[in-house]
Amino acid sequence: MMKGQIRKYSILRFFSFKRMILKIWLKGDKVRCNICESTFKRFRSFGHIVRENALCPNCYSTESTRLLWFYLKNEVLGQKNKNNFLCFNTESILIEKLKKHNINITYSDVNYLNRLGEIHPEKKLKGGKADVILFTHVLEYVKNEEAVFEELKRLLRTGGFVLIQTIVNWEMDRTYDNPKTSEDRDRLKSYFEPGAQRIYGYDFKKLLGRAGFKVEKIDYADQLGTSAKKYYRLGDGTREMIFKCKKI
Repeated sequence: MMKGQIRKYSILRFFSFKRMILKIWLKGDKVRCNICESTFKRFRSFGHIVRENALCPNCYSTESTRLLWFYLKNEVLGQKNKNNFLCFNTESILIEKLKKHNINITYSDVNYLNRLGEIHPEKKLKGGKADVILFTHVLEYVKNEEAVFEELKRLLRTGGFVLIQTIVNWEMDRTYDNPKTSEDRDRLKSYFEPGAQRIYGYDFKKLLGRAGFKVEKIDYADQLGTSAKKYYRLGDGTREMIFKCKKI
């Protein structure tokens, strides 16, 4: 075995051991992950600005992923003519759950979106094919927001929709663009993430409408109820709100 392989194997063993210890330490039944079906006395802390009780120690799901899986399982999967999924930077744990269903899955990432102007038309993803596009925590990082909206509409089949999740500061009336300085970060506080091109405000739904989408804002955690929201730790609506977007 080569030195590089030995080092990689050692790192994997370390993280596997660490995960096992955390699972034992957090053993309990106060919270549950609906993705891996594990229960714990609490979830792990997580985030650039730390959020308590957020990360599943077993599968590493976070609040927005768990909520999105509830929505997909209850409201989307199994629907007629919803067989072609396009996933942008979707978490691997969610992809594994989707693979167990009779659907076609195509993958892409934020690099594709940031290079739209450079890609030859013949090399782009096929348009008019996607029934469902999963677009979770990508939009805040893309450079050319307008070009991305146009691409999403091009990719959608008639009757299809995009499910968008992003960070939204509901106390800001308007979206905050280009947060670069320490003063910006101080103002945005827990809403800022490294690499973010913008932080959306209360105007986000209107912004999507102006981009040419018919938008439904879905507070699915609220629909599931207070007990489920607490038991599965489904967040406070900052990162988890689902925006269902159909092209007009």
